Amino acid sequence: MDDYYREIIEAASEMATHNEAEYHLCSQGTLAALMQAFGIHNPDVLRSSTAFAGGCVRRGDICGALAGALMFIGLLAGRDDLEMKDQAMRGMDYMDKVYKLFEEKYGTVICREIHQKLYGRIFDLTDEAQRDELHEIMVDAEEGCPDVCGVAARFAAQVAIEILETGHPFANSMVRV
Repeated sequence: MDDYYREIIEAASEMATHNEAEYHLCSQGTLAALMQAFGIHNPDVLRSSTAFAGGCVRRGDICGALAGALMFIGLLAGRDDLEMKDQAMRGMDYMDKVYKLFEEKYGTVICREIHQKLYGRIFDLTDEAQRDELHEIMVDAEEGCPDVCGVAARFAAQVAIEILETGHPFANSMVRV
């Protein structure tokens, strides 16, 4: 991998970390960082990622940062039509790489379990007071949700580079790097 691609990966990771710290909604911050780093502007896709924040509608299930990362890989390598089974399977293989890297790093893909590991407790993100408390704690945490977003973006960017290097036609026409 050349230096140019390494810079894109670093930029995606840094932007995702910043986005979560500044704006919250981990799924959107991660996806927005990846789209920006790869020169993609699609507000419809970004808007659709809102639902996955905080472990899917703030329920603490699948990590929103991972969901945003997976959405980005789906945008690059997923199928365009329901009949495109081969493309869907190829896209799932790429998404599986991101999923496994993330799960290996954190030992789980579940938002509330990641909170337990990082902060020593689980937050009910549907409760505004607990959500605000988490956002305050994130500022001073040595490692927290912003870092998780950066890691998810890094893993997705690495796989996205792999997709581009294999010459995936849709990804190569979409990406502006």
